[in-house]
Amino acid sequence: MAPEHHRLAVSIPGPEGVLEGELWYTDENPRQVGVLLCPPHPLLAGNMENNVVQAVAGRCAELGLPVLLFNYRAVGKSFKPEPDLPLFEYWNRLDQEGAFAPVISDSRAVMAFCHRYFQQVHLVGYSFGAFIALNLLADSAEDGLSFTGIAPPLAERDFSRLSTLSLPGLLITAAEDILLKDPAGLLLPPTFQRLVLQKTDHFFLGREEEVAQAVGGFIRGLSLP
Repeated sequence: MAPEHHRLAVSIPGPEGVLEGELWYTDENPRQVGVLLCPPHPLLAGNMENNVVQAVAGRCAELGLPVLLFNYRAVGKSFKPEPDLPLFEYWNRLDQEGAFAPVISDSRAVMAFCHRYFQQVHLVGYSFGAFIALNLLADSAEDGLSFTGIAPPLAERDFSRLSTLSLPGLLITAAEDILLKDPAGLLLPPTFQRLVLQKTDHFFLGREEEVAQAVGGFIRGLSLP
């Protein structure tokens, strides 16, 4: 039987403001290892309540791992840099400028916050979150145990760093994902696994548990401490 997990609302101090977060944990002995889940783009259902994020968090918690979820700036209860500007306009401007440095900076603060609860991290990112997770891994490679990218925007963002990683990794993509196509000649390191789910698209509606089981099986296969 999977251990019962609890959900604790947390406030994560960032460089410009407080981010909304949630820690999922069990009553078992605290682990030194946990999971940080980076959500999709806010204009593509990117928040802690996302269907895939919730399913993956639940599966990882069932493994006895603490899991930290969070909302990006201007999402949910996270701080709003421009309170009078609607979410769409703010994030659409970030898209147009291609300037995600503030978001990455916020996420670095989330990574540091993880260390209050666990020291080493399995980084999991869904869609845009995979891009954010990869940037965090570049900054804190000594803390990263693995990298999982779910429907990563391989053709839209720079994922060339993937080929240089030596830690275990998993890429999960959807065969019918019309939003994000793989670039030609994608190079993955030998430590990476690749899973393509058939007859589903970018949002994995109704297939969330399959994604979660794949992520959990990958992490469990790394010999949880």
